[in-house]
Amino acid sequence: MKKVILILLVLLTIGLNYNWQPIQMDDYAAAQLMAEIKGAVVQPGSYEITEKTTITDLIELAGGPLEEADLSSLNLNKQVLHQSVIVIPVYKDDKISLNSASLEELMRLKGIGENKARLILEYREAHQGFKTIEEIMNVKGIGEKTFEKMKDQLAL
Repeated sequence: MKKVILILLVLLTIGLNYNWQPIQMDDYAAAQLMAEIKGAVVQPGSYEITEKTTITDLIELAGGPLEEADLSSLNLNKQVLHQSVIVIPVYKDDKISLNSASLEELMRLKGIGENKARLILEYREAHQGFKTIEEIMNVKGIGEKTFEKMKDQLAL
């Protein structure tokens, strides 16, 4: 029992004599924020960003979009988060197959961003593919107006 009391007294003495210093939050705020941009930009790569950097800002940091860049599927005002990877798709005149296109390929469709592209993939899987291109209007968030914009890009 005496050993326990002695150890507690030693620990208490060390604790009382320790020079506690608060953590400076400025040290954490000064950490470098980075994001990567790929695809149809002049200089793809990693760039230092701020908390207020948007996709438009990041594209400009990368030297601007290439002529074949398809920005229609992107929310250019969206803030870029630390360690984000932003892919700028290329517009192609080729048709995109609803039954075999990847997420990135679906995002090239006019009016389709990442969320809608994921919904298309989920619908395709749940219904064993698309039977007609018009069936894409059964996907949540894709109506006649969106279909009219993209129908010339679609194939089965």
